[in-house]
Order: sequence, then C-alpha cells, then structure tokens
Amino acid sequence: MAFPGSANHTHMQLPPYNDHILTITERSCADPYVLWDKGTYYMTFTCGDRIEIWSADSLFDFEKRCRKDVIWRPPPNTPYSGDLWAPEIHSLYGRWYLYFAADDPAQGNRSHRMYVLSGPPSDHSPLDSSAWSFHGRLEGMPQDQWAIDGTVISLHGGLLFVYSGWPLATRSDESKQEIYIIEMASPTQCTGHPIRISTPDNPWEYSGKSGINEGPQFLCSPDGRWAGIVYSCAGSWTHEYKMNVLYYTGGHPL
Repeated sequence: MAFPGSANHTHMQLPPYNDHILTITERSCADPYVLWDKGTYYMTFTCGDRIEIWSADSLFDFEKRCRKDVIWRPPPNTPYSGDLWAPEIHSLYGRWYLYFAADDPAQGNRSHRMYVLSGPPSDHSPLDSSAWSFHGRLEGMPQDQWAIDGTVISLHGGLLFVYSGWPLATRSDESKQEIYIIEMASPTQCTGHPIRISTPDNPWEYSGKSGINEGPQFLCSPDGRWAGIVYSCAGSWTHEYKMNVLYYTGGHPL
C-alpha cells in the first residue's frame, strides 16, 4: 500500500521525538484504543460481554484516577452477544459512534462481524449509557465475511473503514487474516467493495499455519513526515506477536 512524503516539512525546525513508554494500566486490556477529546482521554478495550469506557484528564496514573463506565451490554442470545472485541469510539460528523466486533454464541468465532453503536452529539459526554443505542451491523460490509478490529480513517474529505478479515468468500474457519479497506458513505454505512491492502505473505507474519494481519490503526507523525497503517501480525497467543506498518505515500488509498 502506498500511504505522505512531505517535502513541505523538510526545512522546518522540529522538536525531538519523545519515545518514552508510559504504562497507563497494569491490568490486561486487550485491543486498547485511546482517544483524546476536549481535555479528556477515553480508552476502550476488549471486555468480552460489554462495552466499557475508561476516562481521565491525564494518562499519568490513569488506572487509579480514571472513571469507568459500562455504556452498553448486548441482549443475551442475540447474533451479537458473544465475544465483543476491539471496541473503538469515534467522534464523526458531530456525533459519537462506537464500532466493535461480536459473534453469535450459537455459531462461535466464525460469525464475528462488525457492529455500530450510535451515541450522543459530540459536544456531549459519551459516558452516559442512556445516550447510546444499538444501530446494528455496519451496513454495506460483505454479509458473509468474518471481520474484526475495525477502525475509521478520515482522509481526503471522506471516511474509510479498515478492518481485519478472512479472505472474501471464506465461510468456514480460516487460517489467514488480511487487512481490508472500504469507503464509507456515512458513519454507519460502507459503500463499494472492500480492497485487500495486506496479506500475510512473510514467514514472520505466521505462527504455525496461521498467517495473521490484524488490529490496523492509522497513525500520523506529529510533524507530518509520514503516515500509515500500523498492524499486528502473527499469533497474539505467542511470543512471535509483532507489529508492522503500511506506509501511506499519498493519493487516494483505494
């Protein structure tokens, strides 16, 4: 994937990078996502049976000082009540939205699909559980494709949805996860066909027979010199789990 070379920044006086690592919680919080908005840090992560948001005005001593709110629980025995994974909260077009993967407990992991919660206006707090409603499946996604780890990118004046999925037309358990990108017509609807932008074709992206690309996240450097999609590869249950990056070099990503 060709993702900005930025010659415009070549002669700027730039501050040095701070590459210190800050541990914000000692608790195991799989699939973490942190958003800063209007002076507050919001963190979502995989809880399994619910959607929970932690929030605080600083990342220092975050776990001790943060507020913890459960904003939504799925009704039992529904197609989206099992294994809620990798929730992400986004402020889009004046409203809060939350994206997550879930499966049907009767079918298990192979039924994982992407879902959306619609929240309050962006100028309101996203922590009020009564302000959230279940929208349903993310519209426009392939009906039969296993999909997890979805995130939203705002680029070139539009929205793009990036996620990890099994190869298209795969309906049984699959040993390969790939990264896909699809255009969005709105925060709750995709349009067109998903484009595969990464597949595990290197030995270090495998654990045994499982080739895995997952957890995509679009990042930009503070000085604008580069941007790209960072993703995890190999098995999360192994010591081989690692990260890679797809650099964005400009132009329309599709």
